Amino acid sequence: MGKRIINIVLMLTLVVSITQGALTVHASTQEPSSWAVETVEWAIVLGIVPQNLQSNYTQPITRAEFAVLAVTFYEFWHGEIAGRSYFNDTNDINVQKAAYVGLVSGIGNNMFAPNSQLTREQAAVMLSRLAYLFDIPLPNQTTTFADMRSISNWALDAVGQMQATGIMGGIGNNMFSPQGQYTREQSIITIVRLNELIMESIFSE
Repeated sequence: MGKRIINIVLMLTLVVSITQGALTVHASTQEPSSWAVETVEWAIVLGIVPQNLQSNYTQPITRAEFAVLAVTFYEFWHGEIAGRSYFNDTNDINVQKAAYVGLVSGIGNNMFAPNSQLTREQAAVMLSRLAYLFDIPLPNQTTTFADMRSISNWALDAVGQMQATGIMGGIGNNMFSPQGQYTREQSIITIVRLNELIMESIFSE
């Protein structure tokens, strides 16, 4: 609880500083898209974006990279994950941590495919699991995306939750594109949206 209070104070302090124009963060290498700049900068200042993801924001994120982002966010609130779960095809400690707490799972035969691009439906499932670890109740709503029949059965509930909460949206024309790529900046923005739900939950207690 003490760490949670400290993080809340930090966030409120940063909000005041940013509002007053005291903080400006410029990401290295490739800048975020114009619609993502403010949120990405906020996430970097907050300390929930790993250094290796602070560039090339429009490129697709890999499964391992998203695990790093999710673990960084989880540990920001809860402290370091002590346990590990192992896969045959990666020694990435953040993947091991994410698997241990149930944030990620493999693709079969104890393989994780760390360098494969994360799909949008995989992102929805991981974000749903992350919300669960924070005891954030997400509405059980059937998705209304026009391409819902293309969403894998194991991801349908999570996509519905993401749509209902606004954590994830579609790609336009009421399409979700479940097998489509998910970028670094999109990943960061959805983590920030989840953080906002956590803050709302805390202040409503």
